[in-house]
Amino acid sequence: MKFNFKTIAIIMVTLCLLISSLSCLTAGEWPMYQGNLRHTGYVDQDTSFSTQTWMTQVSGGFTTEPVICEDKLYVGSLDGIMYAFDAQSGNQSWKFETGDAIHSSPAVSEDVMYFGSDDGYLYSNNVKSGENNWKFKAGGKIQSSPAIDSTKVYFGCDDGYVYAVNRNDGSLAWKYQTDEAVKSSPTIQGDFLYVGSDDDKVYALRVNDGELKWNFTTGDNVSSSPAIADGNLYIGSDDNQLYAINLDSGEEVWSYNTDSRITGSPSIDQRQSTVYVGTQKGKCYALDIRDGLKKWEAKIGSSINGTPTIFGNNLAVATTSGEVKIFNKFTGGDLWNYNPGYIGGVSGSIDDSVTVSGGSMFVAYSDGYLYSLDVNQQVGPTSIYTYYWVVGIVVVIAGAYLVKRYIGRRKD
Repeated sequence: MKFNFKTIAIIMVTLCLLISSLSCLTAGEWPMYQGNLRHTGYVDQDTSFSTQTWMTQVSGGFTTEPVICEDKLYVGSLDGIMYAFDAQSGNQSWKFETGDAIHSSPAVSEDVMYFGSDDGYLYSNNVKSGENNWKFKAGGKIQSSPAIDSTKVYFGCDDGYVYAVNRNDGSLAWKYQTDEAVKSSPTIQGDFLYVGSDDDKVYALRVNDGELKWNFTTGDNVSSSPAIADGNLYIGSDDNQLYAINLDSGEEVWSYNTDSRITGSPSIDQRQSTVYVGTQKGKCYALDIRDGLKKWEAKIGSSINGTPTIFGNNLAVATTSGEVKIFNKFTGGDLWNYNPGYIGGVSGSIDDSVTVSGGSMFVAYSDGYLYSLDVNQQVGPTSIYTYYWVVGIVVVIAGAYLVKRYIGRRKD
């Protein structure tokens, strides 16, 4: 085959058109970490906006799970900025800068959001404008995502305390001291709050005054956040175990050894009596919430730092290699996947969970890209990495052409 620059141009245009065509082929509110106070990670499919595929980029990498309320998407970044985006278009609505990285996913209620920062402050901001209402100074980094009820905001802190702050003015209601950092996000059921600590324990505290009801000891750090269903609490630990703990007594109901640390949180499909959890060795498990018996497991290969997200008959799992894998939640069978870099490790990692609302899935990456996927059509936008691959292919073709010409001239 004889190469010339016209041939290369035709190949380049064809590749661009092909990739563009492949990208075309290829719910409800989620107002806080894992969607609700019980952290079940289950989403209603109704939504107020139409599904669109898009991507946008910011200067710092994204570090939190996207939270959605009405038609706005809220997500924090490594450079300490909380962003608000239009969920349908991806256009930035506002941004608010804190003094350090944000690892705390916001909780939204009544046009107000609450989130923590590594600068040690808990922030209360207006969701429409991003303006700050008040901020509360804790004694260390706040990497715990807050939980809220009608009067208070609850969160853990690296200073070892669990805090309860009054929503109206940011004043301290109470605080409870554990023996190590609290990175776990509190879960609320009735009159009690449940949270893990790096002192290897899970705590049940009364929401009115922080009085201890019980604590449960695991074999290692508990940075996983609890999920609640059927009178039990489900939580992972760095000791490789997923625990089911009775809410009233604090006694173990069952435990399951996953052979790897669990730093992400479990999600629950209560109607199917199933709890899902990912591990640091890249496996996803589906267990029966009644007795801990394994229903299925899927080997993904890359670490799972976040929580599996349940939507419809599907389960979405995000990995540190940048891939989102979607499984059949009943069987664990592969359905489809999305990776903007096409190969693991090319794009940024996903440090938390994905969020699904209606037909849209929102994925935030550590390289600062935020993507909106169409889960019904199983397609995503054409990423910047696509064009890098196109340029790479063109460079290889052009290089081969030049080498061939050079060899031909040497022979002549």
